[in-house]
This record gives sequence, structure tokens and C-alpha cells, in this order.
Amino acid sequence: MRRILTYICSLLLLAQSLSAGGNEFLRRLHPGLEWGYTATMFNFHHFNYLDESIGFRVDEQEWEARYNTNAYIYSSIAYDFLDFFNASIMIGYEGIDKGRRIVPLLTRFSYYPFGLDQDGIYLFLDGGITLPRKENDRYTKQGQLGGGYSFRLDDRSRLAFNLGFRLAYDRPDVWDPIEEEYVSAHNIRRNEAWYCALKIGVSLSF
Repeated sequence: MRRILTYICSLLLLAQSLSAGGNEFLRRLHPGLEWGYTATMFNFHHFNYLDESIGFRVDEQEWEARYNTNAYIYSSIAYDFLDFFNASIMIGYEGIDKGRRIVPLLTRFSYYPFGLDQDGIYLFLDGGITLPRKENDRYTKQGQLGGGYSFRLDDRSRLAFNLGFRLAYDRPDVWDPIEEEYVSAHNIRRNEAWYCALKIGVSLSF
């Protein structure tokens, strides 16, 4: 967790120092923070593994409606390519399922129909992968589509509220209900899971 916070603080300090420059390119850079709440409502998993206690291969596929909540926090660097469009690189810390925490690295594209210098609605699309938190850490992929409302605070700063739909892919540990323990990695042939969630967030850019 300390290393993750160091990533976030370093990114913010770098972006702030760059954006303070005098030329047009640097003025279009905006560091930012986003934090919020994730509500996972549906998930699908497909497990295929050898159960040593019964000596057979188990193949399990299931859709499940299971409500689970997590928090998230991102830091970002955005660049205003046009007066109504920008792109961001984001890194953060969040949960995608009970007991599963990841460090996402995302790219977000945002469209502001009324312009970046005005209050109004905006739409966004983002996606990316995760950074490893430890050796042999499992990887995830995720994408999000959403929108929100942005308030212009001054010439550079904006406050925004957003709502998005996220789809995440993971390769979780496999629980054996017979043995009441996790299946050894060498006995797993397939472990895939998809999580569908709503995300509600607040962001601040400078």
C-alpha cells in the first residue's frame, strides 16, 4: 500500500510541476485525483481443475448475482487535445471482488459537448490492465463506459461527478468446496472470471 501511495503522489507532483510551465503544451496538462465507490452486481466464472480428493476433473461455469462493494482512488495526468476532448493516463488502487485488490493502469478518453471551459455533461471511455503488486501476481483487464457532470472552478481546475459501467476480467484463485481450501496452481486448467459493476465517483483536476 505504501508503494502505491508513492506512485500516486509522485505522479501528481510531476504533473503539477510540468503544468506550471509557461508554454502551451504544458498549460494543457492537468494532474488530477478521482475517488469513489464500486458496486459489483453480477459475475461469471469458469473453473476447470483436478480435484485430487475425488480423482476427477471439475468443470464449473456459473452466472451469479452477488452484491459486493469496494472503494477506489486514481491519480491522473490529462492532456487537452481539443477544446472539447482530452485523454488521461490513470493509476490507482481498487477492489474488483471480495478480498481482491488491484493496481490499475488505465487510459481514459473524455468528450465535453459544451467545451472544457464550461459547466456541463461529459462522456468517457476507459480501459487498461493492472500492475503487479507482488511476484507472480495475477493480471486483470477492465473497461468502463460512463458519463457525468463537470463544474469549472477556475481557468485550470474542474470538479466532476461521474457514473460508469465497468466490466473487469480476472484469473482468481479457485476454491475447492470439498477440500475446503484453494486448489493448487498445478491442478488448475482454467480460472476465469468476469465482474459487472457500477462505479460512482468524484474527480478533481488542476
